[in-house]
Amino acid sequence: MENLLYLNALMPYVYLILFYTSSKIQDSWGMLYGICFVGMLIEIIFTLIISMLSHDKSKLAKVNLIVKLIQIPYYVLFFIVATGIFTILMALAGAGIFVLPILIAIDAAVFATTVIPAEICTIRLKMDKKISLTKMIFYLVANVLYIIDIITAFAIRNEYKKLSDALTQGVLKRDEYTDLGHQKVQ
Repeated sequence: MENLLYLNALMPYVYLILFYTSSKIQDSWGMLYGICFVGMLIEIIFTLIISMLSHDKSKLAKVNLIVKLIQIPYYVLFFIVATGIFTILMALAGAGIFVLPILIAIDAAVFATTVIPAEICTIRLKMDKKISLTKMIFYLVANVLYIIDIITAFAIRNEYKKLSDALTQGVLKRDEYTDLGHQKVQ
């Protein structure tokens, strides 16, 4: 089920392609904004549901890390494009100020698709008493900061990897591992 979240890695690129192609078509911006808005809302809700229902939080943390890494080129491209659009429109009598909220909303919606699974994995680690309250708060805050969120994704993945290693070394019993939100190991 967690593998469905790989779609989050592709969707930002789909949105960019939609914006680019629609710029070539007259009078398509209104419809495009509507489609992208609904698509992003569905994507965020989809991500929340999949993350909450995930039985294997270790796999969820791994998928989330991979999605974050795949999205890096999108964020670089988006930053360049958004900065260019904003700068050009600001030079035209300050019109960029009206586009800025849309650019921020697009960025926030895409970012939410990787923040949600990371936050859920962090909370699950705390509920399972595998990290301290201080570490949980640090992870929760760091997950919403650009660039730092990638480092945090590696750290969360490593926390789950330690649990898996403890299981394979016999330090952790199989029933305890299952109680920690992982699928039953055969």
